[in-house]
Amino acid sequence: MTNHPHDSASEEQAGDGDALVIVQRIAAPPEAVFPFLVEPEKMLRWMGTRAEIEPKPGGQFWLNVNGTDIAIGSYTEVDPPRRVAFTWGWEGSADVPPGSTTVTMTLSADGDGTIVELRHTGLPAGASGSHNDGWSHYLPLLADAAGQPT
Repeated sequence: MTNHPHDSASEEQAGDGDALVIVQRIAAPPEAVFPFLVEPEKMLRWMGTRAEIEPKPGGQFWLNVNGTDIAIGSYTEVDPPRRVAFTWGWEGSADVPPGSTTVTMTLSADGDGTIVELRHTGLPAGASGSHNDGWSHYLPLLADAAGQPT
């Protein structure tokens, strides 16, 4: 069993590969954090340069992450303000093609804040490191964006 500190990342073995798990505390309640996961203009305050998203099961997830790399998938679960899940992969990638992995973000109330647990599953061997680096960069930005008064 792996312990998950609130501000670090860990990897766990899943049945068919690595499950990347990152936990981040945000100084805002889940109701204030959730819109940053499903509203394009709020998502772009912490990740991406352009977002075309339809936050409903089966809806499109398209995100230009950094001006060059485009993540493509579709929403599989939207349960405000508790959980959002979407498939994920990179445009033009043979290793992690569009929709080939799943990102689930679970929000839990923690006093006057929120604990966000990001779980990224289905990554092929060797892809966890770069995705760990990416999510470890972006989740603190989510905390900064969502923890600010709007």
